[in-house]
Amino acid sequence: DDATAVLGWGGYDRGWEQVCQRWEWAAGQFKSGAPVTYENLSTVITAELAYTTDVETFRVQLDGMDTPTQWSNRVTHIFRLESGEWRLVHRHGNRLERQYRPSGRLS
Repeated sequence: DDATAVLGWGGYDRGWEQVCQRWEWAAGQFKSGAPVTYENLSTVITAELAYTTDVETFRVQLDGMDTPTQWSNRVTHIFRLESGEWRLVHRHGNRLERQYRPSGRLS
Protein backbone atom coordinates (compact mmCIF):
# COMPACT_ATOMS: atom_id res chain seq x y z
CA ASP A 1 0.00 0.00 0.00
CA ASP A 2 2.91 2.38 0.53
CA ALA A 3 4.39 1.89 -2.97
CA THR A 4 4.87 5.18 -4.83
CA ALA A 5 6.02 6.27 -8.27
CA VAL A 6 6.99 9.69 -9.62
CA LEU A 7 7.47 9.10 -13.31
CA GLY A 8 8.66 11.06 -16.31
CA TRP A 9 5.36 11.42 -18.15
CA GLY A 10 3.69 13.51 -15.53
CA GLY A 11 1.85 12.94 -12.31
CA TYR A 12 2.55 10.54 -9.49
CA ASP A 13 0.97 7.39 -8.14
CA ARG A 14 0.45 6.07 -4.62
CA GLY A 15 -0.52 2.54 -3.61
CA TRP A 16 0.16 -0.64 -5.53
CA GLU A 17 -3.08 -0.48 -7.55
CA GLN A 18 -2.27 2.98 -8.96
CA VAL A 19 1.42 2.18 -9.48
CA CYS A 20 0.57 -1.06 -11.28
CA GLN A 21 -1.93 0.72 -13.56
CA ARG A 22 0.71 3.33 -14.44
CA TRP A 23 3.31 0.66 -15.26
CA GLU A 24 0.81 -1.12 -17.50
CA TRP A 25 -0.06 2.17 -19.23
CA ALA A 26 3.65 3.03 -19.68
CA ALA A 27 4.39 -0.42 -21.13
CA GLY A 28 1.68 0.18 -23.73
CA GLN A 29 3.53 3.26 -25.00
CA PHE A 30 6.40 1.12 -26.36
CA LYS A 31 6.15 -0.70 -29.68
CA SER A 32 9.65 -2.20 -29.76
CA GLY A 33 13.20 -1.55 -28.66
CA ALA A 34 16.50 -2.70 -27.28
CA PRO A 35 16.96 -3.63 -23.62
CA VAL A 36 17.23 -0.66 -21.26
CA THR A 37 20.77 0.05 -20.11
CA TYR A 38 21.80 1.45 -16.73
CA GLU A 39 24.80 3.45 -15.58
CA ASN A 40 24.87 3.12 -11.81
CA LEU A 41 25.80 6.31 -9.99
CA SER A 42 25.38 5.01 -6.44
CA THR A 43 24.04 2.06 -4.47
CA VAL A 44 23.39 2.10 -0.73
CA ILE A 45 22.30 -1.01 1.17
CA THR A 46 21.26 -1.22 4.81
CA ALA A 47 19.73 -4.09 6.77
CA GLU A 48 16.17 -3.25 5.67
CA LEU A 49 16.35 -0.64 2.89
CA ALA A 50 18.42 -0.07 -0.21
CA TYR A 51 18.46 2.49 -2.98
CA THR A 52 20.11 2.99 -6.32
CA THR A 53 20.59 6.08 -8.44
CA ASP A 54 21.17 5.45 -12.13
CA VAL A 55 21.13 6.91 -15.60
CA GLU A 56 18.69 4.74 -17.57
CA THR A 57 18.89 4.82 -21.38
CA PHE A 58 16.18 3.69 -23.80
CA ARG A 59 16.40 3.09 -27.56
CA VAL A 60 12.81 2.37 -28.50
CA GLN A 61 10.00 2.91 -30.92
CA LEU A 62 7.10 4.57 -29.17
CA ASP A 63 3.47 4.10 -30.10
CA GLY A 64 2.60 6.77 -32.68
CA MET A 65 6.19 7.13 -33.98
CA ASP A 66 7.56 5.59 -37.17
CA THR A 67 11.25 5.57 -36.22
CA PRO A 68 13.12 4.62 -33.05
CA THR A 69 14.21 7.30 -30.62
CA GLN A 70 16.64 7.37 -27.71
CA TRP A 71 16.68 9.21 -24.40
CA SER A 72 18.05 8.90 -20.89
CA ASN A 73 16.37 9.28 -17.51
CA ARG A 74 17.82 9.92 -14.11
CA VAL A 75 16.20 7.41 -11.77
CA THR A 76 16.11 6.49 -8.12
CA HIS A 77 14.80 3.11 -7.00
CA ILE A 78 14.11 2.39 -3.32
CA PHE A 79 13.86 -1.22 -2.16
CA ARG A 80 12.67 -2.74 1.12
CA LEU A 81 13.64 -6.19 2.38
CA GLU A 82 10.46 -8.24 2.90
CA SER A 83 10.52 -11.92 3.84
CA GLY A 84 14.09 -12.26 2.58
CA GLU A 85 13.42 -10.60 -0.83
CA TRP A 86 14.08 -7.07 -2.03
CA ARG A 87 10.86 -5.34 -3.15
CA LEU A 88 10.73 -2.12 -5.14
CA VAL A 89 8.68 0.38 -3.10
CA HIS A 90 9.47 3.65 -4.91
CA ARG A 91 10.66 4.79 -8.32
CA HIS A 92 11.41 8.38 -9.24
CA GLY A 93 12.43 8.93 -12.83
CA ASN A 94 12.57 11.90 -15.14
CA ARG A 95 14.36 12.82 -18.33
CA LEU A 96 18.06 13.55 -17.98
CA GLU A 97 18.67 17.13 -19.04
CA ARG A 98 21.64 19.43 -19.02
CA GLN A 99 21.89 21.79 -16.09
CA TYR A 100 19.82 24.94 -16.62
CA ARG A 101 18.88 28.06 -14.70
CA PRO A 102 15.45 27.57 -13.08
CA SER A 103 14.39 31.15 -13.92
CA GLY A 104 14.81 30.34 -17.62
CA ARG A 105 11.93 27.86 -17.42
CA LEU A 106 9.48 29.91 -15.37
CA SER A 107 7.23 32.54 -16.87
